[in-house]
Amino acid sequence: DISIIFPAAPGSYADTSWGTVSWALDCIGGTFNPQLSIGPCVLCPQGNSTNGLTGQSICVSCEKDAFCPTGAAFGNIGTSSSILTSASQALAYPVSPQSVRFDNILMQNMLYLRSPMSGHCVLVSAFFWALIVIALGIVIIFVMIILKYYVRNTQLQVTRERVTRLLKQTDFIGEGELWMGGIATISIAILATFAYIFSSAYFQRYPIERVNSPANFACDTTLTNAQFSSGLMSLTVSPNDDEVPMFNLLNAQQFTVHLDLINTLFTCSDNVILMQNRGPNQFMITSTCVESNGSLSISAVLPSHVVTLQLSLTGIEIIGGFRFGLTGPAAHQEEDALDGIYTLTDLHFSQAFSVSDENDATEFSAIWTAYISYDIDQNFIDENDYKLIIIPLVKRLYHCCCRRTVAKELPKNGAEKTFDRF
Repeated sequence: DISIIFPAAPGSYADTSWGTVSWALDCIGGTFNPQLSIGPCVLCPQGNSTNGLTGQSICVSCEKDAFCPTGAAFGNIGTSSSILTSASQALAYPVSPQSVRFDNILMQNMLYLRSPMSGHCVLVSAFFWALIVIALGIVIIFVMIILKYYVRNTQLQVTRERVTRLLKQTDFIGEGELWMGGIATISIAILATFAYIFSSAYFQRYPIERVNSPANFACDTTLTNAQFSSGLMSLTVSPNDDEVPMFNLLNAQQFTVHLDLINTLFTCSDNVILMQNRGPNQFMITSTCVESNGSLSISAVLPSHVVTLQLSLTGIEIIGGFRFGLTGPAAHQEEDALDGIYTLTDLHFSQAFSVSDENDATEFSAIWTAYISYDIDQNFIDENDYKLIIIPLVKRLYHCCCRRTVAKELPKNGAEKTFDRF
C-alpha cells in the first residue's frame, strides 16, 4: 500500500488512518508539535502542560507546586489537592501493656521511679510529690524539736503550739492525737489524689478509636486502656458463634466505588461506560460522572463485594493520574443472646497512583498468589501463529481478627473478650 503524507502545521500531526492521503489533526492535550513536519506530536515534559488546550505548538510551565507529570494536559491541579490524596483506615494497634490488671498498672505508674527520668515523668509521679512532702515533714520535725528544747522565745513557742494543733487536726492516722500523723496524712492524701486523677484519665482512654491525645497524666504517654492480640485467619474457616454477627454486618455493607481520572481531557460526554464482567458476558452498571478542574470522577454502587469492573472511554486522551476509592456506610447491632455490641466502622478508602518522573515506576503492593493458566493450544506453534500465555494474579482472602481486653480487675476464670476490628 502507498500513502501520501503531507507535512502537518505546528500544533498538529499527519494522520493516515482514514485513507491513502494524510489529514492534519490537532495534537491532543498534553502533547505538542513545534514545527511543520510529518512526525507525531510529542509529550509535554514534566513540569509543563497545554493548559487544557489541544493543537498546541509549545507547552507552558505549570503553576508552582502543581501536579504536572509528563504529558500533563492541565497545570492548575495542586500536588496537595484532595483528588490526589490517599486514605487508609488500616491502623496498627499500639503495644499492649505488660499487665491488664488495673491495680498493677496503677502501682507501676504511681510508685515506680527509674533513672534517668524526664521532667514530665517527675511531675506526674505521685511518689515524687509524696517524697517532697515527707522531706518537708522531716524538716518540720527538726524545727519543732529545736523550738521545744533549745529555743526559749515566747512568740516562737506560741507559733509551735499553733502548728502542732494544725497538724493534729489533719491527723487521720492517730485520730488527732499525733501531730506527726498530720504530715503522714498529707502524704497519703497526695497519693490518693494522684490515684483518683490517674484512674479517671485512664478510664477515659477506652476505646482507643476515640482517643486522639497522648496520655499526659502518665509517664508513658502511649499508655492504652486495652490489651490486643491479633491473628491472620482464612475465610475458609467458619467463624465462631460470637463472630457471626460481625461477619453479617460486613457482608451486608454496600460498597460504592469511586474512580478518578486526574489531569485529563476526558469528559463525561466521551461515552463513559462502567461494565461488570461475568465470565464472557458484560453488564452495564449505573454510574454518575462529574467533571471538575481537569479531572473526571465516576462513582457507582457495586452489586456485590467481589466484582470485576471495566471502564470504557471513547477517544484517545492522556491521563496524568488515577485514584481508586471505596466507601461504605457504618452499622451497629446489639446481640443480647451473645451479650455483645457489634459496631461496623464506615469504609473510606482511596489510593492514588501516578508517576512523578519519566523514569519512575509506580509500585503496587498487596498479598498476591500467582498461578499459570496453561493450555497446550497456547504454545507458539510457528512464527505466524503467536498466542498468549495468560498469567492472572489471584488474591487470597484473609481477615485479621483482633481481640481487645479491657484493663480491669479480672475474674478468676479469665478476661472478658471484646471483638474490636476485622
